[in-house]
Amino acid sequence: MRGFFRFFILLPLMSPGWLLAAVPPPIVEAQTFAIEGFDLSPDGTRLLWMSYHGDEKQLFFRDLYGDRVVTLPEVPRPSLPHWAGDNRHIMLMSDPTGGEREHLLSFDSANPAAPPVDLTPFPGKKVLLIDVNNPDGSALVAVNLESEQEFSLYKVGPSGRKAELVEPASPGTLTWMTDFKGRLFGRVRAKENGHLWLEIKLPQQSQWQSFDLHGEATRPGDGFVISSEPGPDGTAWMLMRNQSDVAAIQHIDLQSGKVLESWPGESSDTQMVLFDADRKPLLVQSMPDYPLLRVYDPELRRLLGTVPLPLHSFLKETSFDLSMSKLLLLFITDGGESNLLYVDRKQGVAQVLFHQASALVLALQPRTVPVTVPARDGLTLHGYLTLPPGLEPKGLPTILDVHGGPWIRDEWGFDFNALSLALQGYAVLRVNYRGSSGYGRAFEDAGRHEWGGKMQDDLTDSVCWAIRQGVADPARIAVIGGSYGGYATLEALERTPKLYVAGVDQDGPVDLPSMLAEMPAFSQKFRTTFDIYIAPDRATQWERSPLAHVEKIERPVLAFQGDNDPRVRASQTDSFEQAMKAAGKSLQVSRFADEGHNLTHAKNIPAYLSTMSGFLKESFKTPNSPDDYKPYCQQ
Repeated sequence: MRGFFRFFILLPLMSPGWLLAAVPPPIVEAQTFAIEGFDLSPDGTRLLWMSYHGDEKQLFFRDLYGDRVVTLPEVPRPSLPHWAGDNRHIMLMSDPTGGEREHLLSFDSANPAAPPVDLTPFPGKKVLLIDVNNPDGSALVAVNLESEQEFSLYKVGPSGRKAELVEPASPGTLTWMTDFKGRLFGRVRAKENGHLWLEIKLPQQSQWQSFDLHGEATRPGDGFVISSEPGPDGTAWMLMRNQSDVAAIQHIDLQSGKVLESWPGESSDTQMVLFDADRKPLLVQSMPDYPLLRVYDPELRRLLGTVPLPLHSFLKETSFDLSMSKLLLLFITDGGESNLLYVDRKQGVAQVLFHQASALVLALQPRTVPVTVPARDGLTLHGYLTLPPGLEPKGLPTILDVHGGPWIRDEWGFDFNALSLALQGYAVLRVNYRGSSGYGRAFEDAGRHEWGGKMQDDLTDSVCWAIRQGVADPARIAVIGGSYGGYATLEALERTPKLYVAGVDQDGPVDLPSMLAEMPAFSQKFRTTFDIYIAPDRATQWERSPLAHVEKIERPVLAFQGDNDPRVRASQTDSFEQAMKAAGKSLQVSRFADEGHNLTHAKNIPAYLSTMSGFLKESFKTPNSPDDYKPYCQQ
């Protein structure tokens, strides 16, 4: 089960332990190349995983100690595979069109050839998976059945019985908290003034108790709360910011909301926590630069030390049984190496169940290093520089890759775009501009109303830093990005037109007022999140819209658009295409009829990569003048 709170050859070297039933056999699949999701059943006896089979993702399961792998029928765009609490049924989400109108499906492992049952047959509705841990095999889902903007909590059974209302919609609810038996006990809500409150209702209580979270709904990181199960003493351990600038571990009295104990955090938000059976933190991970994993249990720390993981491995996903004695831990590297560890704390065993080596020997792999960039106003920015193998980091053709959100962050680890571009000889710079998550409340606040303002300046300052360091060739720099990153790409080509040779935009908004007006009703509760970044007045919104200034673009643009995108409608790209044509500008548009806001069909990835690679290669044939960058890098 997974909580609902986001070159070594490591196979056994001695006689295969699984032949003696001491440890599980490795996952070895000749026709798959990566594990995309995995789960251990609540009783710790069965293993479920998802990986590519041909061009699409497919689900597989087996007994943990068995070697017979069962393949489940294909479903469109599967995600979040989980064992249900009855250890028999398998739950997963499916988004057939990419339009973010997902369905919760259920397979019966006792009849694996049968098609899945749709547990949420609600056409046109948005479904959020909250919990699958109830022992009766049911799941908790949040669905906007009564109102497009508000979500009620429902219980749905594995056989497809009618949805049962568990908790009616409460305006402003952001997250729900459940225990290991799938019972609701907490939620985070934004009140009318945008202030965040933690609300608790234990089994013996009939009313919700509210506690001030000392945060605002406009800050994405303030509403990020991960909780242990409530203890018999009426307390719980939680990962949250509360009164701190960065998210850290805190012990909370659920009757009064008082912080009983707080563990010091790092300079950045703690991003992951795994709670032990006694509810105390077992391990936590943060990412101030490289991943930083702290393991508090000495025996688990010893067991992990017996497995020779590559340096700076990043703990990406976890799964565990109800007793927390069996753990699955997926570690990845920036080069694409993956190691799925199985740890049995009772038996004192740690081994690799799945090892995905990089296709390249270590000397030919791009390497990613953390960097620190000073912004023009003195704010410190953190980011990552991926360097092509075999080349000195001097005078390289460079690509600024801007992350989306903007309330997410770039991390150290495997990044498909960065790796593929670095293998083509480009240095790839990814920067967490102000407003990005992961670096605390004050850093998010620095991005308030700076969408298209200082957030854009941070990107320019980062490119200028790379030039001053001698890494980037000032005449050969391009900018790419998706979603907000696509917007920032177009803004960069307009505000600093001679700094870049080209830009690649994927699903980026070009008209901020219309984007806000067209926002789907089910995402209206996140409108307050946009409000922290986008200027409140329509005039400034339009002034900071790429559609308003296409005449300033001097270099070629490539735009990707998913026709089913509910967040940034295809009409945004249509308008931009018309304006660019009218202005006589160079624009190439590549559309995907079966995609939404992100590329999720494996069959479309080669077309995306080859189109972008060809466009960049051609664009870099016409470099800028060596001194063109200087007016933008005076500070």
